[in-house]
Amino acid sequence: MLRILHTVLFTSILSLMLMAQGDLNSPFSRFGIGDLNDRGFMHLRQMGGLLSSYQDNYHLNFENPASLAFLSATAFDVGLEMQYAQLEDPENMSNQWSGNLSYIGFGFPLRNPVNQVFSNERYDFNWGMGFAITPVSTIAYEITKEDELPEIGRFNRSFTGEGGFYKAIWGNALRYKQFSGGLNLGMLFGKDSYTRNVDFIDEISAYDNAFTRSYTARGFYWDAGVMYNLYLNNTSTDNTSRYEPKYFTFGLTAKSNTGFSTESDVSDINFLVATSTNVIVDTLNFSSGIKGNGVMPGELGFGMTYHHKNKFAIGVDYKRVFWSNYENDANPESLDNTSRFALGGYYRPDYNSINSFFSRIYYRFGFFMEQDPRQIENKSIDNYGLNLGFGLPFTWQRKISHMNLGVSLGKRSIDDILSETYVKMTLGFTFNDSDWFIKRKYN
Repeated sequence: MLRILHTVLFTSILSLMLMAQGDLNSPFSRFGIGDLNDRGFMHLRQMGGLLSSYQDNYHLNFENPASLAFLSATAFDVGLEMQYAQLEDPENMSNQWSGNLSYIGFGFPLRNPVNQVFSNERYDFNWGMGFAITPVSTIAYEITKEDELPEIGRFNRSFTGEGGFYKAIWGNALRYKQFSGGLNLGMLFGKDSYTRNVDFIDEISAYDNAFTRSYTARGFYWDAGVMYNLYLNNTSTDNTSRYEPKYFTFGLTAKSNTGFSTESDVSDINFLVATSTNVIVDTLNFSSGIKGNGVMPGELGFGMTYHHKNKFAIGVDYKRVFWSNYENDANPESLDNTSRFALGGYYRPDYNSINSFFSRIYYRFGFFMEQDPRQIENKSIDNYGLNLGFGLPFTWQRKISHMNLGVSLGKRSIDDILSETYVKMTLGFTFNDSDWFIKRKYN
């Protein structure tokens, strides 16, 4: 238990240092609140994103907090990702690598199923709890374009932006027999900065311009979910029993509009480099501490997953986000409602195999297609991709845990204006420990 606590503490500190966008340069992130990050932990992403209805006894799913009540062991999850992307417009093409720490999560059952074995009793009621830090969106772009006007000659326009939104989550879930309900509470926070420069090339005595807008945001966050397991070969929900169940999991998630507050700084500056050591600055506008408000949109999701005898699972997921309700005084944008569809699952030949390591692996697969809330030149951004992944078991503190290794091939595009083809390589570790909250008995 102490080791996992030390790991949680170390990774929490590391996440605050590393939860940045690396070398990402995405022109898409100039619009809206930036690029929306993939939702769900790595094992979910590798199945296309079964966010509403997937649950098992050893992995975390904060996208539907009701899943926490089905945990049979403490789970600590950390994820990293690396991306290779090719950006292309009608005139240019560029390639880039980027990487980041994606999230950290920690969950545990407050009624340890191991106690059922010791006391020879079955629990119809269970309580699960968890904590997580995960990004919501990322802003990271640097765009430069040379232009020319007859009256002033050549000049460069440059646009840069950095920042993003994050959320810290505290989740709780209660389960009674086959039914569970959960609630995530937490904080939404972030800092975004946008800079626009005009640098004159031919006019030596011309003033260059720098326009900067930045703001911090913070607010309350919540979402809720329910799950129901429909067993086909046994009505038991006893996680300690040895039978291999066949069942459907139905899931529903919901969130209403939630508000946040902003504080903005604005600066518009002209500057002239007269000599190598002399810079003449003319401040046109400078304002700080401008208060504002915003609204994050509500959403609704539902899904269904079929589990067959601990051997394979397959499910579908649909989510609708009402981005037309989004508001932000610090950076007004008009966004569109979006939909996301996912299909995926896993196959595991024989999780009890002693002789074959490959039979104990989760072989995951998935497909997704989604819309983006942003529009460019009144045209929507479409995103779709394929996912493959492997859940590789290993022993940690004499407990079975998993390394979740995956790859995602995808493309997002706006007709013939701009397209991005990408390959994402994902790596997650799920550490399990069943010794928490055990009632010790001595004879």
